[in-house]
Amino acid sequence: MGRKARLRELQKTTERVAIVQPVPRETPGSTGRRQLLIACALLVAAIAIVFGRLHGQDFINFDDPDYVTANTVVKEGVTANGIGWAFTKFHSSNWHPLTWITHMIDVSLFGVDAGAHKLVNVAFHAGAAIFLLLFLFRATGELWPSAIVAALFALHPTRVESVAWVSERKDVLSAFFWMLTLFLYAGYVQSGRKTRLIGVTIAFACALMSKPSAITLPFVLLLLDWWPFQRLGRVTGAPEARTTPGSLIVEKLPLFALLIPSILLTLRAQTTAIGKVSLAGRLANVVLSYVDYLRMLVWPSGLAVLYPYRLAIDSTAVAFAAVLLIAITILAIYYARRAPFFIVGWFWFLGTIVPMSGLVQVGRQSMADRYTYISYVGLFIAIVWGVRTFATRFARALPAIAIAILAACSVATFVQAGYWKNSEALFSRALDVTSRNDIAHLSLGAAMLEGGDAQDALVHFRAAAEIDPSNAIVQSDLGRALAAIGDAAGAEAALRQAIALDPTLAEAYRNLADVKMRAGQREEALALLQKANGMKPDTATRGELAATRGDVDAALNEYAAAVRESPNDAQIRNGYAAMLARKGRDEDALEQYLEALRINPTHYDANMNLGALLSRLGRDREAIEHFNKAAEARPNSLEPHIYLALIYGNSNDPTRAVAEVEAAARIDQAEANRVFTDAVHIPFKETNLADYRAALLAQMHQR
Repeated sequence: MGRKARLRELQKTTERVAIVQPVPRETPGSTGRRQLLIACALLVAAIAIVFGRLHGQDFINFDDPDYVTANTVVKEGVTANGIGWAFTKFHSSNWHPLTWITHMIDVSLFGVDAGAHKLVNVAFHAGAAIFLLLFLFRATGELWPSAIVAALFALHPTRVESVAWVSERKDVLSAFFWMLTLFLYAGYVQSGRKTRLIGVTIAFACALMSKPSAITLPFVLLLLDWWPFQRLGRVTGAPEARTTPGSLIVEKLPLFALLIPSILLTLRAQTTAIGKVSLAGRLANVVLSYVDYLRMLVWPSGLAVLYPYRLAIDSTAVAFAAVLLIAITILAIYYARRAPFFIVGWFWFLGTIVPMSGLVQVGRQSMADRYTYISYVGLFIAIVWGVRTFATRFARALPAIAIAILAACSVATFVQAGYWKNSEALFSRALDVTSRNDIAHLSLGAAMLEGGDAQDALVHFRAAAEIDPSNAIVQSDLGRALAAIGDAAGAEAALRQAIALDPTLAEAYRNLADVKMRAGQREEALALLQKANGMKPDTATRGELAATRGDVDAALNEYAAAVRESPNDAQIRNGYAAMLARKGRDEDALEQYLEALRINPTHYDANMNLGALLSRLGRDREAIEHFNKAAEARPNSLEPHIYLALIYGNSNDPTRAVAEVEAAARIDQAEANRVFTDAVHIPFKETNLADYRAALLAQMHQR
């Protein structure tokens, strides 16, 4: 090589090294360890203030039963059996053993306490934010840009879903290990010691075992090698040795190796949850969702727990969205050398959302706030470092602007967290900000029915059925609500429709069995319960099955176990109390009935059963109160009126007794006669109730 050629090569090399010259990194010694600690303390304090209100909130009825409140394994706390189950079973369409174990630890420490479980989520969220701050500071040496990115990650309103939802423990736990992995990787890059990759690999494995969507992390590390680490082209030892893309991939082979079992396990776990949507429909939804995520980043209004899948898609909107995404990508590539943080942040955002983007559709949602939990970090980095680099003319105003933005985010996040108070608040909000949301109608209806508001629940179940008439769960819950207001024929029709739509839906068989038992069709109820128990065995079903067979002792054992598993289930408590009463354990039965009514004050059967027990114990005044509550709960039910008539008749109050008899007869004369005959244990005659009314009228005339 001649002298001029060598000079040209030297010039190219110098230019290349100048482009990738590492950013001078400040250390805690130069910037001040005190400032770093202050930044961390402020971050934790802000998180505590914004998310502290979660402590007084409840579980929700969407996923939380699967993860905690109705999960019998988790509710046992930490056990050898539970840990084995976490690693070997696919549950809730996921394989994430560390997530299950943390739920078990929560139960062991706090019991089934929603507020405590949510605060643990807050702690993991705070830990993730702190590790993000420490990683960025270690990687760039710039404290306050790092702190702003971490604060945006911690306080943006889209964080609420991941933190406030107990079932999304997987999100905050995986993010904690994700950010820990980044922090450890920064230490490895700075030290160059290969042994530090062991810690990186372990932290990444923990992230995968918390939530499998962490599979994108090794690819993010490759992006970080471009910036801020600027490892491509760096001299790394001998004069001629340089870091190459190949060597960067090779050092990460242990991380890439972990992806294979994680992907296989996830595909196995989510087989039943994968939806059937056309490829064209999925691609269109992905493009629109990416642009919607960008909108939510800068204007996070109208956030909801679930966004219905887009079934009618405007091709023009898809085209505009695709052009926007392509344009941003071209800009990021164009400025890759001048502003490397832009391309790193943009591809971080695009890449980390891919597993949840809907290319493989899992679930009913088109997008979700929680899917931005990790991906927005890339955009925050691009924005903060971009403003720092290109807005130098406004340098003095930038701190005030940053504080204002963070304050606005904090207020919006605090408000958004309030919607997670309980299922009714959450799904009412979802219906306010979305349209044709059948899952929100279903979940809100279920919450209302659980709270004893069957009439309003019916409105939402019917709305859900209108949107998606093929949903068997909707039909089953519709049947439950119709049964709760005393419409036995409507309930049976809806439940049989549910079974026709999904012959494996055990709860539909159980609900239909309840309808049959109320109608006195014991044998048919028994057959339905046996089917339900065969499909999905559980203690409550076994208790009901034993009670139907007349095996009171077996029913008591099963119901006692069911109460331990689901202490806040009014229906189970009512069944348990009924068996206690049949065994003559009246005081224990009273305790269980009262507890059932504390959980659900309008529970029809509990009010009826408690009224009957109190009447038998001579406590008629209290019995009347509960029979009246039962009548209010089911205006079309004649049963409470018959029992009220009997109490008033026995209390020498024939006027009120006649009024109740007539109220029952107006609902259904023949059925009222049958119920009366059964209640007083006399031979059946079609005129029994009429004869009783005549006797009451005669008593009135004698006065």
